[in-house]
Amino acid sequence: MKRCLPGDLLAAAALVAAAAPGQRLGMIGQLLDQADAAHRYAKRFGRPHPIWGNGSLMARARACGPRAANLGSEEFLSSLAALAAELAARKRTITANRLGSGRAAPHMLI
Repeated sequence: MKRCLPGDLLAAAALVAAAAPGQRLGMIGQLLDQADAAHRYAKRFGRPHPIWGNGSLMARARACGPRAANLGSEEFLSSLAALAAELAARKRTITANRLGSGRAAPHMLI
């Protein structure tokens, strides 16, 4: 997945906040996996993925259509926190794998 910027987090959190509470964590994992797959697709074929975009989290989130979010709502803030926590966990895993294997990771999440 491309480097994650604040706009990426806000767009994805708005999408996740619109989902049912029981579906949010699964949706976060799916969004991150699809953004990563889109980035790999774009690198390999030299064009954005036809559905998931260019590999940024924002492009993946906006593929579902624009979402307006109440930035102060409990749903949005909870979704933003869960998204940030999942990104941090994935970053730790990549860093641990990179340090353990002695080779650089192909990309960075954050």
